[in-house]
Amino acid sequence: MSVNRDPFPSNPSTSSHTILLVEDEKGVRDLIRSMLIQRGYKVLSAGDFEVALKIARSHPASIDLLIADVVMPGLNGPELARRLRALRPNLSVLFMSGFVREAALERGTLPNAGFLAKPFPPEALVGKVEEILKKGSA
Repeated sequence: MSVNRDPFPSNPSTSSHTILLVEDEKGVRDLIRSMLIQRGYKVLSAGDFEVALKIARSHPASIDLLIADVVMPGLNGPELARRLRALRPNLSVLFMSGFVREAALERGTLPNAGFLAKPFPPEALVGKVEEILKKGSA
């Protein structure tokens, strides 16, 4: 007998945190956005670095966490994170990538950034997000 398991965690967070999600693949971006919203996070999403920078400049409230793909066209995740931290110094960062070796090398150039290897299960994403946000508010 197979068990039909809900892919999203069932107990929503009561978080008031805002996450900026930057992922160039729309399907992946939409799935991650849904997972985070299901947990109670406010999610601002962008398909490229230009939109992400516009959001960071114009969003009136705080942005607590950047989740960004490491390898993207135009501007890679670590460089985007550096630019966003110049605008929002308290921004926590979580990188994700299917290219683990390259991601590890890039992440090494940005202090206090988390990393999650693609593909990942929803609970791994939620756990990493909660861990990073907890550190950021400490």
